[in-house]
Amino acid sequence: MQSDKDPATPPRAPVRPDDLLVLAGAGALPRLVVEGARRAGVPRVGVLGVKGAVEGRSFRGADWRGKISLGSVAKFREAVRASGFRHAILAGQVSPLAFFRAAFDPEIRSILAGMGAHNAHTMFGRLVEELAALGCEVLPSSLFLGPHVPAAGVLTARPPTEAESAAAAFGAKIALAVCDLDVGQTVVAKDGVALAVEGFDGTNATILRGGRIARGGAVVVKVAKRGHDMRFDIPVVGLKTLAVMKKARCTALAVQAGRTLFIDLPAVVRRADKLGMCIVAFDSGLPPAPVLPPSALTPEG
Repeated sequence: MQSDKDPATPPRAPVRPDDLLVLAGAGALPRLVVEGARRAGVPRVGVLGVKGAVEGRSFRGADWRGKISLGSVAKFREAVRASGFRHAILAGQVSPLAFFRAAFDPEIRSILAGMGAHNAHTMFGRLVEELAALGCEVLPSSLFLGPHVPAAGVLTARPPTEAESAAAAFGAKIALAVCDLDVGQTVVAKDGVALAVEGFDGTNATILRGGRIARGGAVVVKVAKRGHDMRFDIPVVGLKTLAVMKKARCTALAVQAGRTLFIDLPAVVRRADKLGMCIVAFDSGLPPAPVLPPSALTPEG
């Protein structure tokens, strides 16, 4: 499942920052980033959560805490300036649909109207630009999560069947082509057919659509495009992914090695083994997501 080389310029070697503001959406990922930053010895860690999405446990261990809504650019700027942080990571889920359901101020409506396309890349890319203008550098969301970014290989006790391997290879080719167009990251495949391609409805809805057509035995493939900006929208897999796959009667999951975040990798693998599923991380030939080396995860004395 090799692909062409990534045309993007290789990222610089990751460096541990002296402070970190976690812009937190839904799910456990913000908490894992905070914990990883603490293990790495980052002196000051803050959490700025999105109202209606962030979980209370995401604030545990933070030196600074705040919440914002999606509706006001001015209030967002005010919160970031008040925090005083110079480095940030975007972590956790904020559905792109939320950008169309919030009560926006005129400035946000103007920004959205001026965008040629409305997808995760354009929306979160604009957020990165806004943070840079405030003097806050956005770092790769994978930086402190090396243990949850698997290398190439079969992650579960059960290896893929011949049919699953063929479906994964086919699905990876389709998924990368679709992802390169900024459409979505996920494809459900079986017997040489792409049963479902991710759109604005998201990964879980795509899995369910594909599962209904497959009637069992489909493979889910999730990828990041060539030149993917690892500061946001990196592919994420968690226990909820497996729960949806079980409901859809999908039997295997294929992801890019070094380019996929697992929300608690050991727990996901244990659950997959219990369900009899297979998880494979394949070498796509594309640059891995930046992570701190193991030596940087030990606080300096």
